[in-house]
Amino acid sequence: MVKNTANNLIGAILLRSKKIDEKQLSAAVEEKNGNTRVLLGEIITRKGFASPADIAQALSEQLNIPYVELGEDVKLELDEIRLIPEAIARKFCIVPFKKADNVITIVMKDPLDINAVDTVRTLTNLEVQKAVNSEDKIVAAINKYYAEEAHIERNLQDIVELENGKGIEGVIEETRVDSDHLRILANDAPVVRFVNLLLLQAVRDGASDIHFEPGEKEVSVRLRVDGKLRNVTPPPKALYPAIVTRIKILSKMNIAERRLPQDGRFKFKVDKSVLDIRVSSLPEACGEKIVMRVLDRSAMLADMNDLGLETETLKSFQRILKEPHGIILLTGPTGSGKTTTLYSALNFIKTPELNIQTVEDPIEYFVEGVNQMQTKSDIDLTFANALRSILRQDPDIIMIGEMRDLETARISMRAALTGHLVLSTLHTNDATSAFNRLKDIGIEPYLVAATVNLVISQRLVRVICDKCKEEVIPPHNSLKAISQFKPDIHKWTHYKGKGCKECSNTGYKGRTGIFEFLEVTDTIKEMISEARAEGALRKKAIQMGMGTLLDSGFRKVKDGVTTIEEVLSVCPPPENT
Repeated sequence: MVKNTANNLIGAILLRSKKIDEKQLSAAVEEKNGNTRVLLGEIITRKGFASPADIAQALSEQLNIPYVELGEDVKLELDEIRLIPEAIARKFCIVPFKKADNVITIVMKDPLDINAVDTVRTLTNLEVQKAVNSEDKIVAAINKYYAEEAHIERNLQDIVELENGKGIEGVIEETRVDSDHLRILANDAPVVRFVNLLLLQAVRDGASDIHFEPGEKEVSVRLRVDGKLRNVTPPPKALYPAIVTRIKILSKMNIAERRLPQDGRFKFKVDKSVLDIRVSSLPEACGEKIVMRVLDRSAMLADMNDLGLETETLKSFQRILKEPHGIILLTGPTGSGKTTTLYSALNFIKTPELNIQTVEDPIEYFVEGVNQMQTKSDIDLTFANALRSILRQDPDIIMIGEMRDLETARISMRAALTGHLVLSTLHTNDATSAFNRLKDIGIEPYLVAATVNLVISQRLVRVICDKCKEEVIPPHNSLKAISQFKPDIHKWTHYKGKGCKECSNTGYKGRTGIFEFLEVTDTIKEMISEARAEGALRKKAIQMGMGTLLDSGFRKVKDGVTTIEEVLSVCPPPENT
């Protein structure tokens, strides 16, 4: 018999209300004692002893917090729903219930989640009152009340059908319409609505880029989500010049100039969050191609714990970031997450006692507590020229967007030797290639050995969607290709997303990093100074414990985070394996 030590315990409440019996409670408590991370209520529902609603009502009684119904009869106001972004609601499993004066009531799965309450208080600038319900009811409410892809897509389709039905095909001919006429059309309601709805869809799908690609007879619109492009409803070709003009007006670009590439940016507000949209136009045979990059500040300033680094690697990274001088290099191709890692590192090390200065091209985000400079090639404000002035500004830490030439690299090395911590990026395929890259730029090996503390190579892999994740047996070819250097892969439990509405039937939702982490030890420094071959350096680094990108990727496969195919798509195995 389980001793009832306090009437307000979940188990005691359920027992008293006859939702469970003594035997069931004993079984749940026994399992709870063997796994302190799992809540007793979760064990009870998983075993089928009580329903999620029973647990929520018991939690309400235990904490003296109202239990709020979220059934079909309850209607939530959209104005109140919009106070909390959908991403936040899903992350913390909460839904806004009502707002009165300066107080917002939120229904929560876990009323003890302080982070959720603080986040809502910060976002809304309102006092928070807590209520409770079960996870399934809250998720159902989120799905019902938040604008979803189908709704936005339907609105876009309505605009397209409306405009096609007005017989405007051929009316807008880019070579014949002057700038004033285009400006008028760009401010027309259908054009404004189309651009706004497309941006809203991109943000809610988690897209990093929007591509407008004009063809001879039609326009293609694609969103890059989790690194992959996918088509969405395009506008009529006749409407496209006005859409381009609308985007140019927002970006403060020259709408009369259609023969030369242009760059601009603007801000877009979604659910009280302000996003930066960076725009690039490129003249093509059938019109101007537009690419808009959606820069999400919350993603760029992610906590270092969310980057995907393993615990020990993360501790080593944070330790090296606190060293007073030296160079830390992040390597990888474009779109591999280097900038996110850099901003997360800056966010980790910034304090009022440190003078942090960056030189960037372009500045992705403005970070409070960090001094940021944008290079301007048209007035000869290059990385190298900016660095010379920065060194006279008494910096403690310098972040350089990219070491792309000899002069920038040499000044960076000199800064590291004179007591500064320097963070920068290089475009190389792996960590050990960074030393050869610096040598090719013109840096002497002894200087590289004396200054570089750490090289991290990284890639991004898609994460299996939690909503449709299921156990699978991978294709025989995949297992065979990898079993050469992962013999136990047949013993792993493999997962895959079968595709659902949540992940747009891709089977993946979100991305995480895989890393090659090379701390430059005395042995590696000696080999660099001796200008040893890259192959020998890599072999020695692996012998000393450096995990490769493939190792990092397959650890995530083994943990059920991603798939074999996804890892191999970003870092194929060496040919000699």
